[in-house]
This record gives sequence, C-alpha cells and structure tokens, in this order.
Amino acid sequence: MGITGVGKSTFISHFSDTAQVGSSLESCTTDVGIHEARIGGQRCFLIDTPGFDDTHRSDTDVLREISDWLNRSYQNNIQLAGIVYLHRITDPRVGGSSLKNLRMFKKLCGSKGLSCVVLATTMWSQIDPDDGQRRERELVSNKDFWGEMVKQGSRVMRQDRDEASAIQIIQYMLQQRHRMVLDIQKEMASGETLDETSAGRELEAELERLRKQHDEEMKELREDMMEAQRANDKRAQEEIAAIRDDLQKKMDQDKQDRERMRVTMEELQKQREAELRAERDRNHALALEHQKAMADNASKLRMMELDTTYKVQVAQLKFNKEKSEAEDERWRAEEAKRKADECCVM
Repeated sequence: MGITGVGKSTFISHFSDTAQVGSSLESCTTDVGIHEARIGGQRCFLIDTPGFDDTHRSDTDVLREISDWLNRSYQNNIQLAGIVYLHRITDPRVGGSSLKNLRMFKKLCGSKGLSCVVLATTMWSQIDPDDGQRRERELVSNKDFWGEMVKQGSRVMRQDRDEASAIQIIQYMLQQRHRMVLDIQKEMASGETLDETSAGRELEAELERLRKQHDEEMKELREDMMEAQRANDKRAQEEIAAIRDDLQKKMDQDKQDRERMRVTMEELQKQREAELRAERDRNHALALEHQKAMADNASKLRMMELDTTYKVQVAQLKFNKEKSEAEDERWRAEEAKRKADECCVM
C-alpha cells in the first residue's frame, strides 16, 4: 500500500510480470490487483491496491473497493501474511495526501495488525544518502508518522536494491509466519456499516472538513457575484458562475460519497457486484464501438486502395493510349517523308 507513484506496482513487478507499472504521477492501479508469484520456492499472492489519492476516483471509491476485497477474503478465511507500506524517501516532508494515506492505513489495520507491517522506503537512488538517512530518522522518531507504528512492531526496511531488496522484504514477512486480520475486517463482520468503522470515521472526518471548506468557498463566491453584479461586470459574473458550478459538483459528489459509506458488508458486496457488472457492460460497449470503428476504418482504407488502384490503372491506360498514338503519328510522319523522298529521286 502507499500513495500514487510510490512504487507499489514496480515492487510487485519484481515478482510478477502481470503488474502494470506507470511512468507518471497518475495512478496506474485503478483496482485491487492479485498477482501470483513464487518466492523462495513458495507460492504467494501479492495484492496491489490503489492509493487514497487516486487520480481517477474518490477516496470513498477506493475505501469501498479495498473494504469489499478484504471482507470477501475474510469470509473465505484468507488471511494476509503482512502488508508492505511504501513511502518515497525523496519526499521532503510527510503531509497532505501522504499523511492522509498513512492515517487511513493505520485505521484499516488497527494497532494489533501493525506488527505484520513493513514500512519500506523507495527511490534511494534519487537522493543524497545523508539526506535520506535524516528523513528516515524523522519518519521513525515522529509519532504522527511511523513512531507509534514502530513501537507496535512495524519493521522499517529499505527498498533500495530493486529485486534484491524486494525479495528480502517479502522473505522477512514470510519468515515471521504471521497471519493478520485487519480491524476493518472484524468491524464489518460484526455488523458495523462502513462509515462506522475506524477507517470510515477517518474518511467521514475528511469529508466533513471538505464540506465546511466548500461551504465557506461558496459563501465567498456568492459575495463575489453580488459585487460583480453591482459593478455590472459581465465577464467576472461568467467566471464566478463557472467556478460556482464546478464547486457545486464537488459538493454534490461529496454528499453522494457520504451516503455510499452507509453500507453493511452484505450491501457493499451487492453494490460492488452491480458496479462491476455495469463496468463490464461499459467496457464491452466500448470494445464493440472500437471494433466497429476499426472495421469502418478498414473499409474506408480498402475503398481508398481500390480508388487509388483504379486511378492508377486509368492513368496507365491513358499513358499507353497516348504513347500508341504518338508512335502511330511518328510512323505516319516517317512514311510521308519516305514517299516524298522517293518522288524527288524520280
């Protein structure tokens, strides 16, 4: 687990070629992915998850998906051997999305699950070693970052040697022979709705903070609009209206997200199944549309080829005709000259 661009898929790619590795700050992991691998002769399944700063989906979407996968694994008595939480050592400070992601991670696991966690830093090749060591010490010493997690048994390691260090991290986890049940799994299995879980309450607090922020922004926009109307500034009114519409969409989405958090484990499973069916239908429709476009393009290309061939053939016939006519004309001219020469001799 970890934020977008930290190297989650790259880590898994050292063991499985099915992991999709991105080359930008946009998330390339949009769904929970399961990747089979054999490590040290042992069959393993590595789970790749989207971060809570996903570039394409809301935090609610991500929490619903991760929770649903964890609930299903819990129901099937599948327990995790551990979790690798990745962090870029190149980040000068832990804040914003990194801190939010870390808080959500702690709530998902619960204090008892932290002993099965490896906190791994990535991208050591992109930083001065002294700066990296200083940041690593800060992560471990600060209770708001990794301090409390380390006290609860989390292990700090470095993902600094590509495949070699990745293998070392996984082998360490397997050697511990831990089997972990996360807090969110126990909470939802006991009947709590997603918004009542520790992770859900953390996200609810963030949504409430955003609601207050958006309310304040909307109030300021209303005041700006009144001022623009008094000044009869049409351009300013249009710009404010556009900003207000975008903000209203965000507010509506946040409200929907809060409603979608109020689901039990069973309700979440049914909703996720419906969402996946709808997504498959959309993908199928897109695939059919793509096939039709490809067929149309192929047909147009074939018509262009036939048209080109026809034009070439017509041009060749015209050329041959003109050549034949020119040869006939030359033959007639030569014949006329020969006859004229014969007359002169007589």
